[in-house]
Amino acid sequence: MINTRRTEPFRYSLNPPIAASLEIVSIDGQALPLKPAQIELIDISKSGCRVRTELNLHASSHVIRVLLHVRLSDENRTFSGEIRWQRELEPPNHHYGLHLELNDEEKEALNVELRGMAASRRIIVK
Repeated sequence: MINTRRTEPFRYSLNPPIAASLEIVSIDGQALPLKPAQIELIDISKSGCRVRTELNLHASSHVIRVLLHVRLSDENRTFSGEIRWQRELEPPNHHYGLHLELNDEEKEALNVELRGMAASRRIIVK
């Protein structure tokens, strides 16, 4: 029998990435007018996701709250969250790690949707 210590949820890789938009709700607690920026969703799990954009948000020195708007399968979804990290992996593009703030019901609905996309081979489980 194989024992696993996996504590994080499965991450689903989107290849090619899915076009999405990101709105910055606040920076360091200061509310901002919502203005969507075009991004690409690279991977997602029920606890977070990784996105790519040319925007440099200097996330390492700020607390940035966001809304992520994406169409995964049948319907448009909006997730609230916070940027946890930023890396410039593919200049001029920056990759951002987002922590998604979902309740248990939203997590389960997202998980069901992601499993369905994996079954139809639209995404890859990592």
